[in-house]
Amino acid sequence: MKVAMCSMEAVPFSKTGGLGDVVGALPAFLKKQGVECIVIMPYCKRIFEKSGNWEFSLIKKDIDISFNWGQKEVFDVLSSEVIFPGNNSVTYYFIKNDKFFDRENLYGVSEKDYEDNDRRFSFFSKSILYLLKSINYRAEVIHLNDYHCGLTPVFLRHFKRNSISNESFFGSTGSVFTIHNLAYQGIYERNILTYCELGDQYFNIDALEYYGKVNFMKGGILFSEKVTTVSPTYAKEILRPEYGYGLDGVLRTREKDLVGIINGLDYSVWNPETDRKIKSNYSVGNLGGKRDCKIHLVKKMFGLEKVSKPVLGVVSRLSEQKGIDLVVDILDVLMQEDIYLVTLGSGDERYTKMLIESEKRYTDRMRVNVKYDDELARMIYAGSDIFLMPSRYEPCGLSQLISLKYGTVPVVRDTGGLSDTVKDINNEGDITKGGTGFKFKDFAGSDFLNAISRALSFYRKKDLWERIIENGMRSDFSWENSASKYKRLYLDLRKDIKAKA
Repeated sequence: MKVAMCSMEAVPFSKTGGLGDVVGALPAFLKKQGVECIVIMPYCKRIFEKSGNWEFSLIKKDIDISFNWGQKEVFDVLSSEVIFPGNNSVTYYFIKNDKFFDRENLYGVSEKDYEDNDRRFSFFSKSILYLLKSINYRAEVIHLNDYHCGLTPVFLRHFKRNSISNESFFGSTGSVFTIHNLAYQGIYERNILTYCELGDQYFNIDALEYYGKVNFMKGGILFSEKVTTVSPTYAKEILRPEYGYGLDGVLRTREKDLVGIINGLDYSVWNPETDRKIKSNYSVGNLGGKRDCKIHLVKKMFGLEKVSKPVLGVVSRLSEQKGIDLVVDILDVLMQEDIYLVTLGSGDERYTKMLIESEKRYTDRMRVNVKYDDELARMIYAGSDIFLMPSRYEPCGLSQLISLKYGTVPVVRDTGGLSDTVKDINNEGDITKGGTGFKFKDFAGSDFLNAISRALSFYRKKDLWERIIENGMRSDFSWENSASKYKRLYLDLRKDIKAKA
């Protein structure tokens, strides 16, 4: 089984969010299960220089592709080997085109997309196929991630339908398209089809046309053999208008090929027993270190040597999707409780200002950190008692998985991956059934406050609280489980393609 995993970003080279974490982890776990997997991504020199000192080998030079009916775009192929724990290595291949990819950021600046993203992403989508042929890697599955490579399945189908020279090379190749966040779709003007040399036959309601424009996400959904998203509940939610962002009807036509697979958590990276960036290590059987981490957090944030109050933590992008507006709405009522609140994250300027203003009112018990800092994030995960994650929608979510592993009890909205990973507690009986956190259904401040109140009531019962912590820490959301599901999906796809041959 040969798989080519394709993405605009992947740890350890680049990351803007969960997509980079997923693509950075999944290939190594697939290899553990006997799947040969390579990663294909753009070569972003200025971004890579910030993430480490990497060694790259030049594999192929001056591969040209026809765009715009005769115009040539050229790229080089570089590679690098990444060694994962257990001496498990993955080969990364990079598409080097400085015009499109040698930039300060992956997608844009000052929260504004680059104006040529339509060409950047269509070039990336098409060059993936040319790269595979240039290195003679006959992938049985090309696994595409998000709309940035949503046109790759379209190009693949186009090559096969039109007897282009690539047809025989890709004759037994199928594609899997993974939706990480349906809200971001890549919607561009119709003339991008001319640049891509795809033609007007693809500009219709059954292909790429979307309200008079071209939708890259729609292309990935309609032209791939299998479509996945990052949790079972989110896979069901996006079939409904309130979560479908205009593509729910398109997704319903692919419902039989749509699968939800929870993202995993790499426990070699996120583990309080081995994490060197937290004050003290701890485990299910020995929670003493977690108390040390709480004291350390409160001392750093508030300058106090002792702490008896519960600490509530937030590590999040400050955006409407993450429910930060709900946090702001309930703050004055929430801070009437005898608690500490620590937040970390940047994003929407409106919510940033609101949180900073609230901190001024509650300066003795609230700290707002407007940035992203990995060490401080780990300090909050390890040192908090309760983790707040009131997302408006959440395809999967990694923060709640981290909080569970670090023994910080999550309070989450009952949506998407949060529904699938947190077991709700309403009474003591739910704890004996493996309850791990507290959920609320409606996106409303009153429901959110009620869930926090339930959490605080159990916090005051030490023995019960420790059992909740232990339930969470014992939860298994390792990549081994998720990788095995992807492997089964790939095998089903290979079987289907052979049956059609």
